[in-house]
Amino acid sequence: MQILFVCMGNTCRSPMAEIMFNTFTPNREWEAASAGIATWDGMMASPLAIDEMEARGMSLGHHRSRQIDADIIEAADLVLAMTARHKQTLLHKFPEHQNKIFTLGEYAGMPDEEVSDPFGEGEESYLNTANQLVKLLQAIFNKIDDGPE
Repeated sequence: MQILFVCMGNTCRSPMAEIMFNTFTPNREWEAASAGIATWDGMMASPLAIDEMEARGMSLGHHRSRQIDADIIEAADLVLAMTARHKQTLLHKFPEHQNKIFTLGEYAGMPDEEVSDPFGEGEESYLNTANQLVKLLQAIFNKIDDGPE
């Protein structure tokens, strides 16, 4: 089963969520990937995202951004957007997949929670975003621990 994390540029939030999910998921039937709504293919993760993940024992050095397209969303069993705006963009572009598109907060049982964008900010913003992702991912792990829905 594939979970797809989506943000705007696929250089901060979604790759951080991807690596954290793949590192810590208790359910190995699930694997995460990530993509961006408005990005160029092949961009490296933000240096501060790389630093924050390295501080947590994970490497984003290999990450390269991907622009979301029909093939990427088709391959996913679950699509989790970082914000309601991202979700609405995905629903507009891919209405046939509306049954598998949620915000990360919605799926975690915290529907008002949007993952803050640290892009262009300092180290503290990346730390706060990573901590927010930990909280949301833990709720998702609890949800999928018994297997996919």
